[in-house]
Amino acid sequence: MADSKYFSTTKKGEIHELKEELASLDRPKKKEAVKKVIAAMTVGKDVSMLFPHVVNCMQTEDLELKKLVYLYLINYAKTQPDLAIMAVNTFVKDSQEPNPLVRALAVRTMGCIRVDKITEYLCDPLQRCLKDDDPYVRKTAAVCVAKLFDINPELVEDRGFLDMLRDMLSDANPMVVANALAALQEIQEINGKEVLQITSHMLFKLLAALNECTEWGQVFILDALVSYQVQDSKDAEKIVER
Repeated sequence: MADSKYFSTTKKGEIHELKEELASLDRPKKKEAVKKVIAAMTVGKDVSMLFPHVVNCMQTEDLELKKLVYLYLINYAKTQPDLAIMAVNTFVKDSQEPNPLVRALAVRTMGCIRVDKITEYLCDPLQRCLKDDDPYVRKTAAVCVAKLFDINPELVEDRGFLDMLRDMLSDANPMVVANALAALQEIQEINGKEVLQITSHMLFKLLAALNECTEWGQVFILDALVSYQVQDSKDAEKIVER
Protein backbone atom coordinates (compact mmCIF):
# COMPACT_ATOMS: atom_id res chain seq x y z
CA MET A 1 0.00 0.00 0.00
CA ALA A 2 1.41 3.39 -1.01
CA ASP A 3 0.55 5.11 2.27
CA SER A 4 1.89 2.34 4.52
CA LYS A 5 5.06 4.35 5.15
CA TYR A 6 3.04 6.80 7.23
CA PHE A 7 2.13 4.05 9.71
CA SER A 8 5.66 2.82 10.42
CA THR A 9 6.84 2.18 13.98
CA THR A 10 7.87 5.23 16.00
CA LYS A 11 11.57 5.86 15.63
CA LYS A 12 13.87 7.44 18.15
CA GLY A 13 13.73 11.21 17.84
CA GLU A 14 10.71 11.04 15.55
CA ILE A 15 8.93 13.95 17.30
CA HIS A 16 12.00 16.16 16.91
CA GLU A 17 12.22 15.23 13.22
CA LEU A 18 8.54 15.99 12.71
CA LYS A 19 8.93 19.41 14.33
CA GLU A 20 11.73 20.23 11.89
CA GLU A 21 9.78 18.93 8.89
CA LEU A 22 6.63 20.83 9.93
CA ALA A 23 8.69 24.04 10.01
CA SER A 24 10.24 23.33 6.61
CA LEU A 25 9.90 25.89 3.82
CA ASP A 26 9.68 22.97 1.40
CA ARG A 27 5.90 22.55 0.87
CA PRO A 28 5.91 18.85 -0.16
CA LYS A 29 8.13 18.05 2.84
CA LYS A 30 5.79 19.93 5.18
CA LYS A 31 2.78 18.11 3.72
CA GLU A 32 4.47 14.73 4.18
CA ALA A 33 5.16 15.64 7.82
CA VAL A 34 1.50 16.50 8.45
CA LYS A 35 0.48 13.19 6.86
CA LYS A 36 2.83 11.37 9.24
CA VAL A 37 1.31 13.23 12.20
CA ILE A 38 -2.25 12.33 11.10
CA ALA A 39 -1.23 8.70 10.57
CA ALA A 40 0.27 8.53 14.07
CA MET A 41 -2.88 10.11 15.50
CA THR A 42 -5.05 7.62 13.60
CA VAL A 43 -3.34 4.61 15.20
CA GLY A 44 -3.65 6.11 18.68
CA LYS A 45 -0.26 7.72 19.22
CA ASP A 46 -0.21 10.94 21.21
CA VAL A 47 1.04 13.72 18.95
CA SER A 48 -0.62 16.56 20.87
CA MET A 49 2.80 18.07 21.68
CA LEU A 50 3.02 19.04 17.99
CA PHE A 51 -0.10 21.23 18.21
CA PRO A 52 1.55 24.65 17.68
CA HIS A 53 3.73 23.26 14.90
CA VAL A 54 0.76 21.75 13.04
CA VAL A 55 -1.34 24.91 13.51
CA ASN A 56 1.41 26.90 11.80
CA CYS A 57 0.75 24.83 8.65
CA MET A 58 -2.84 26.11 8.40
CA GLN A 59 -2.03 29.12 6.28
CA THR A 60 -1.70 27.39 2.95
CA GLU A 61 -3.47 27.38 -0.40
CA ASP A 62 -3.10 23.59 -0.57
CA LEU A 63 -6.63 22.33 0.17
CA GLU A 64 -5.50 18.79 1.00
CA LEU A 65 -2.96 20.08 3.53
CA LYS A 66 -5.54 22.41 5.05
CA LYS A 67 -8.00 19.49 5.46
CA LEU A 68 -5.34 17.44 7.23
CA VAL A 69 -4.51 20.29 9.62
CA TYR A 70 -8.21 20.87 10.33
CA LEU A 71 -8.63 17.15 11.07
CA TYR A 72 -5.80 17.35 13.59
CA LEU A 73 -7.37 20.45 15.18
CA ILE A 74 -10.76 18.77 15.62
CA ASN A 75 -9.06 15.88 17.39
CA TYR A 76 -6.87 17.83 19.81
CA ALA A 77 -8.55 21.23 20.33
CA LYS A 78 -10.52 20.01 23.35
CA THR A 79 -7.36 18.99 25.20
CA GLN A 80 -5.46 22.08 24.03
CA PRO A 81 -8.12 24.85 24.20
CA ASP A 82 -5.66 27.67 24.84
CA LEU A 83 -3.54 26.67 21.86
CA ALA A 84 -6.65 26.21 19.71
CA ILE A 85 -7.20 29.97 19.90
CA MET A 86 -4.09 30.31 17.72
CA ALA A 87 -6.17 28.94 14.85
CA VAL A 88 -9.06 31.41 15.14
CA ASN A 89 -7.67 34.13 12.87
CA THR A 90 -7.00 31.61 10.10
CA PHE A 91 -10.52 30.15 10.45
CA VAL A 92 -12.07 33.61 10.16
CA LYS A 93 -9.85 34.42 7.19
CA ASP A 94 -10.66 31.10 5.48
CA SER A 95 -14.39 31.70 5.95
CA GLN A 96 -14.00 34.67 3.58
CA GLU A 97 -11.81 32.94 0.97
CA PRO A 98 -12.84 33.15 -2.72
CA ASN A 99 -12.90 29.35 -2.90
CA PRO A 100 -16.31 28.11 -1.56
CA LEU A 101 -14.76 24.76 -0.57
CA VAL A 102 -12.38 26.58 1.78
CA ARG A 103 -15.19 28.73 3.21
CA ALA A 104 -17.33 25.66 3.89
CA LEU A 105 -14.39 23.72 5.33
CA ALA A 106 -13.57 26.56 7.74
CA VAL A 107 -17.07 26.93 9.13
CA ARG A 108 -17.60 23.14 9.33
CA THR A 109 -14.37 22.66 11.27
CA MET A 110 -15.12 25.50 13.68
CA GLY A 111 -18.48 23.86 14.34
CA CYS A 112 -16.81 20.52 15.09
CA ILE A 113 -14.37 22.03 17.60
CA ARG A 114 -16.26 21.80 20.85
CA VAL A 115 -14.38 24.52 22.70
CA ASP A 116 -16.22 27.51 24.20
CA LYS A 117 -13.41 29.92 23.37
CA ILE A 118 -13.64 28.96 19.68
CA THR A 119 -17.45 29.10 19.72
CA GLU A 120 -17.40 32.82 20.53
CA TYR A 121 -15.51 33.50 17.31
CA LEU A 122 -17.70 31.21 15.19
CA CYS A 123 -20.82 33.42 15.14
CA ASP A 124 -19.75 36.10 12.65
CA PRO A 125 -18.27 33.67 10.07
CA LEU A 126 -21.33 31.42 10.49
CA GLN A 127 -23.70 34.33 9.96
CA ARG A 128 -21.89 35.23 6.74
CA CYS A 129 -21.82 31.65 5.49
CA LEU A 130 -25.55 31.15 6.09
CA LYS A 131 -26.11 33.96 3.57
CA ASP A 132 -23.29 32.93 1.22
CA ASP A 133 -23.83 33.09 -2.55
CA ASP A 134 -22.73 29.46 -2.91
CA PRO A 135 -25.31 26.81 -1.93
CA TYR A 136 -22.58 24.37 -0.81
CA VAL A 137 -21.41 26.90 1.78
CA ARG A 138 -24.98 27.63 2.90
CA LYS A 139 -25.90 23.97 3.35
CA THR A 140 -22.70 23.33 5.31
CA ALA A 141 -23.36 26.35 7.52
CA ALA A 142 -26.91 25.15 8.24
CA VAL A 143 -25.64 21.90 9.75
CA CYS A 144 -23.11 23.90 11.75
CA VAL A 145 -25.92 25.77 13.53
CA ALA A 146 -27.14 22.49 15.05
CA LYS A 147 -23.61 21.70 16.27
CA LEU A 148 -23.33 25.16 17.80
CA PHE A 149 -26.73 24.74 19.50
CA ASP A 150 -25.51 21.55 21.13
CA ILE A 151 -22.60 23.50 22.63
CA ASN A 152 -24.28 26.83 23.41
CA PRO A 153 -28.07 27.00 22.82
CA GLU A 154 -28.42 30.49 24.29
CA LEU A 155 -25.90 31.87 21.79
CA VAL A 156 -27.81 30.35 18.86
CA GLU A 157 -31.07 31.90 20.01
CA ASP A 158 -29.55 35.29 20.86
CA ARG A 159 -27.84 35.61 17.48
CA GLY A 160 -31.02 34.77 15.56
CA PHE A 161 -29.67 31.59 13.98
CA LEU A 162 -32.95 29.72 14.42
CA ASP A 163 -34.80 32.37 12.41
CA MET A 164 -32.10 32.21 9.74
CA LEU A 165 -32.58 28.43 9.48
CA ARG A 166 -36.33 28.88 9.13
CA ASP A 167 -35.77 31.43 6.36
CA MET A 168 -33.51 28.92 4.59
CA LEU A 169 -36.48 26.58 4.17
CA SER A 170 -37.41 28.92 1.30
CA ASP A 171 -33.97 28.66 -0.31
CA ALA A 172 -33.86 28.06 -4.07
CA ASN A 173 -31.47 25.13 -3.60
CA PRO A 174 -33.17 21.89 -2.42
CA MET A 175 -30.10 20.62 -0.55
CA VAL A 176 -29.91 23.86 1.41
CA VAL A 177 -33.58 23.38 2.29
CA ALA A 178 -32.95 19.77 3.37
CA ASN A 179 -29.93 20.70 5.52
CA ALA A 180 -31.74 23.61 7.17
CA LEU A 181 -34.64 21.28 7.93
CA ALA A 182 -32.29 18.59 9.28
CA ALA A 183 -30.61 21.17 11.53
CA LEU A 184 -33.96 22.41 12.89
CA GLN A 185 -35.10 18.84 13.57
CA GLU A 186 -31.84 18.07 15.40
CA ILE A 187 -32.16 21.27 17.47
CA GLN A 188 -35.76 20.37 18.31
CA GLU A 189 -34.61 16.95 19.48
CA ILE A 190 -31.83 18.45 21.65
CA ASN A 191 -34.05 21.22 23.00
CA GLY A 192 -37.16 19.17 23.66
CA LYS A 193 -39.25 22.16 22.54
CA GLU A 194 -40.89 22.90 19.22
CA VAL A 195 -38.69 25.09 17.04
CA LEU A 196 -40.26 24.08 13.74
CA GLN A 197 -43.94 24.25 12.90
CA ILE A 198 -44.89 23.17 9.39
CA THR A 199 -47.39 25.65 7.92
CA SER A 200 -49.30 25.09 4.67
CA HIS A 201 -47.09 27.71 2.99
CA MET A 202 -43.94 25.93 4.15
CA LEU A 203 -45.37 22.52 3.30
CA PHE A 204 -45.57 23.18 -0.45
CA LYS A 205 -42.04 24.61 -0.49
CA LEU A 206 -40.81 21.41 1.12
CA LEU A 207 -42.77 19.30 -1.36
CA ALA A 208 -41.21 21.27 -4.22
CA ALA A 209 -37.73 20.51 -2.85
CA LEU A 210 -38.53 16.84 -2.25
CA ASN A 211 -38.07 15.62 -5.83
CA GLU A 212 -34.81 17.53 -6.28
CA CYS A 213 -33.10 16.27 -3.12
CA THR A 214 -30.79 13.37 -2.53
CA GLU A 215 -32.31 10.38 -0.71
CA TRP A 216 -30.73 11.69 2.50
CA GLY A 217 -32.53 15.01 2.09
CA GLN A 218 -35.80 13.33 1.19
CA VAL A 219 -35.78 11.39 4.47
CA PHE A 220 -35.62 14.62 6.50
CA ILE A 221 -38.32 16.29 4.44
CA LEU A 222 -40.66 13.29 4.73
CA ASP A 223 -40.03 13.11 8.50
CA ALA A 224 -41.02 16.77 8.79
CA LEU A 225 -44.14 16.32 6.64
CA VAL A 226 -45.44 13.65 9.02
CA SER A 227 -45.92 16.33 11.69
CA TYR A 228 -48.11 18.50 9.42
CA GLN A 229 -51.74 18.70 10.52
CA VAL A 230 -53.97 18.37 7.45
CA GLN A 231 -56.77 20.98 7.48
CA ASP A 232 -59.33 19.04 5.45
CA SER A 233 -59.76 16.45 2.68
CA LYS A 234 -59.00 18.99 -0.06
CA ASP A 235 -55.75 19.88 1.70
CA ALA A 236 -54.85 16.17 1.83
CA GLU A 237 -55.64 15.74 -1.87
CA LYS A 238 -53.35 18.64 -2.80
CA ILE A 239 -50.49 17.05 -0.86
CA VAL A 240 -51.01 13.67 -2.51
CA GLU A 241 -51.09 15.27 -5.98
CA ARG A 242 -47.74 16.94 -5.35
